[in-house]
Amino acid sequence: MPPARHHSRWHLLITDLAHAASQAIRILDEHPAGQDTTDRDARLWPYLQTWGEHDVLLRDLALQPAHRPEASPGLTPEEQEWWTARARSARSHDLLQPRESLYDATGRQLTVVFAPHPDDADEEVVLILTGDIDSPEMRVIGRYDTDDEAIRDLPPAVPPGVLFPNGPAPELTSPPGLPLAQLTRDVIDAQHSASVAEAISYVTDRPPHAPAGHLAQLTGFLDACATWATALDTRAGREIAVRLRMLSAQTGHLVQDLAQVGEQLDEAVAVLPPHRTPAPRHLPAPRPPAVGTTPVAAAAPTTTASAQRR
Repeated sequence: MPPARHHSRWHLLITDLAHAASQAIRILDEHPAGQDTTDRDARLWPYLQTWGEHDVLLRDLALQPAHRPEASPGLTPEEQEWWTARARSARSHDLLQPRESLYDATGRQLTVVFAPHPDDADEEVVLILTGDIDSPEMRVIGRYDTDDEAIRDLPPAVPPGVLFPNGPAPELTSPPGLPLAQLTRDVIDAQHSASVAEAISYVTDRPPHAPAGHLAQLTGFLDACATWATALDTRAGREIAVRLRMLSAQTGHLVQDLAQVGEQLDEAVAVLPPHRTPAPRHLPAPRPPAVGTTPVAAAAPTTTASAQRR
């Protein structure tokens, strides 16, 4: 394959897989069949985990041909310039529809897109672009009638990257003990404000309170999505990351406001009024009064004075 900046990492990862395989074989040789496998399995696990996470890299690299594949659009440099200008104009009017994206062995980003036909607004053509679709470096290198033709002309995709290439992903806190549907049920069944406040606390709790609440987890989820979008190294990815960061900040404010509401409910020490008596489950519910009739007023309570007057 042609030289590229990611090759050194691939070599290192393949060496790491080979080391894991050698260590696994050594551990298996030290524990013959018939013996207790508890210690063997514990020692094997880190090496099996390495292969479970990264063995796909070997499969994808094995699919790469020995020669450097190229899209063969048959476009002259002048035609490429003309189609590139058309693609940039279509992108500025939100008329490009991405269909497929990959990186080739040289590290080029390739994208298959649908674009309006220059002579018929009701028809589309298929283009292969190189580079970030929103960058000034974007260029058209192929034009096709169908997306199947374009995809067949693409070079094999190389293994995609990961979000944390320099180390393990951060540890996540355990999920809340109660799902959100159960907390909603608890609110519906609650009769005292303290019960609703307790349900809210499950949603808003943050570490060091354990476990993290639902909204606190949502904030972490949005932050992770923003980090992922930034890692795309594209203009669209950066714009999406900004929106996700804004949503994360709004969620953080929501956690604070909702926690304050929960405290207010807890301090209210209130119960639902008794006139909200549940309807009978087995006997028929009383019929509402007919339209145009006046409900019979309840009798006034008898007092000592009124009794003496009678």
